[in-house]
Amino acid sequence: MSDEAYARLQEAIISGELRPGERLRDYELAERLGTSKTPIRHALDRLADHGLVEMQRNRYTRVAPIDLDRVRNAVDLFGDIWIGSVRHVMPVIQDDDVAYLTDLADDMSRSVKSRDVTGFGTALRAIATGFARIEGNAARAVIIERLGPQIRRFGEHSRDAFEWDKIEAFTVAMREAINARDAVQTRAVLVTLFDDVLPATIDRAEVAGVDIIDED
Repeated sequence: MSDEAYARLQEAIISGELRPGERLRDYELAERLGTSKTPIRHALDRLADHGLVEMQRNRYTRVAPIDLDRVRNAVDLFGDIWIGSVRHVMPVIQDDDVAYLTDLADDMSRSVKSRDVTGFGTALRAIATGFARIEGNAARAVIIERLGPQIRRFGEHSRDAFEWDKIEAFTVAMREAINARDAVQTRAVLVTLFDDVLPATIDRAEVAGVDIIDED
């Protein structure tokens, strides 16, 4: 039950149904989700560990503000993890691996063409995880999964900050680099995304005033 409660509350926070700063009362959440307070408390502990809620000792629990510095750190680590996999995978990549990653790149391209922020985030995590799985590095896949909620939440609240032409150029270049089995080019494409395109997106969101709530 705590897994189900965690998944439902995480999705509500990421989608914005539960807004930054909104207070979370375990008895209300239990009634809303049709469960007892114990699974809710376990779910809130996990959400706090992932930076999605803040638990004030002897006070209250609330949806955490969107911390753009934390988002920047998550994006940096995501890029480092992915590039690390590329270094190990590309020199030994097989035909079926190329076909698998190309299919994932095509999924990503379709989401970008339709300007689907949620679909793009899902596809981006899928292809990064795909590299980790080909490498046989479960630890990388776990880290990517843990970074996902922070990055997904940012994307849902910052849709207008995305420069889709640059992201589309990334998807095209990524597919070409994978098909060419070119490790250097694949890393270069990822460096552009994680050192230029995504940080600039975060900067634009900050200027525009993404939902950051710090008051008690």
